Amino acid sequence: MLLSRIAAAIEATSRLVSRLVANLCVALVYVMLGLLAAQVLMRYFLGAPPSWTEELAIILFAWLVLLYASVGLREGFHVAIQFIPADWIRLNRLADRLVALLAMGFGAVAVSAGLAYVGRTSGQKTAALQMPIETLYLAVPVCGGLFILHALALLIAPGHRAAASEASAAP
Repeated sequence: MLLSRIAAAIEATSRLVSRLVANLCVALVYVMLGLLAAQVLMRYFLGAPPSWTEELAIILFAWLVLLYASVGLREGFHVAIQFIPADWIRLNRLADRLVALLAMGFGAVAVSAGLAYVGRTSGQKTAALQMPIETLYLAVPVCGGLFILHALALLIAPGHRAAASEASAAP
């Protein structure tokens, strides 16, 4: 009973965090587009674009890619090669669990190495904005943590993606 509550809490947390991150990614895309449009307009009309717009767009892009990769793991739209026949349900479930374990391992490495790198670069500033470089490098351990959360949810309830895709495909 307690384990099923914990599993339900992990699954619900993963689902909520995934939705929030997906919405944040949409907002990041709009901010990046605004920054790049401002840079192009200032280059065209003033002949001198500010350097900080490009730097901020690059930082946001790094966060966007890593954040949305975690959503891709949760929702299953990452690149996959299906070589196990669909009728072999047990083997497919085993493969899904293996992928989740590998993703969890990747997340653990990203958290560990990312935090170590943030520690090594602590105190440095970006060139144009003079903001702490940690704002860029923290994307790796944060997204590693998201990978661990979503992979754990996939291990606990591996069939949720298949059920969701079947429900959305039904007329």
